Amino acid sequence: MAIELRELRPEDHARIAAVEGGAAWNAAVALWDVYLADQSAGRRAVRLAWDGGRPVGYGTLAWDSDYAPFRAASVPEINNLVVAAPARGRGIGTALIRAFEDLARAAGRAHIGLGVGLYADCGPAQRLYAGLGYRPDGRGITWREQPVVPGDSVPVDDDLVLWLIRRL
Repeated sequence: MAIELRELRPEDHARIAAVEGGAAWNAAVALWDVYLADQSAGRRAVRLAWDGGRPVGYGTLAWDSDYAPFRAASVPEINNLVVAAPARGRGIGTALIRAFEDLARAAGRAHIGLGVGLYADCGPAQRLYAGLGYRPDGRGITWREQPVVPGDSVPVDDDLVLWLIRRL
């Protein structure tokens, strides 16, 4: 069946919550309420990937990144990109990324960026982004958007990331 990408709608909450998407899948209604409000206000683009009436992936494009170097350079940030575990390997993540790249390009942006985690569970995402032409921004790693410098001790979690950027 063909995958359809479309904007988040208010009625999508229940379908998102019903998906057994794996550890990264976030069905919290409060998060989706924020995303819907951000989308309505033009702060964020939200895309869901659908397969036969069932959500199988999602992601967002924040027009003003929380990562200061991206924000200062007007680099929009792809974030919270997740494909449900049973749907992986079908090109859904790539389709979502390409859709966000198209949105950024249409908005006149020269670059697009994202942050990727550093532990083994993030390995498939790291390989995907590198394969699509994303490269480190050269500023090292951050934890909660703050630079990590030699001697720092921070948790190895989803907030410890390497920032990647791609020219559009």
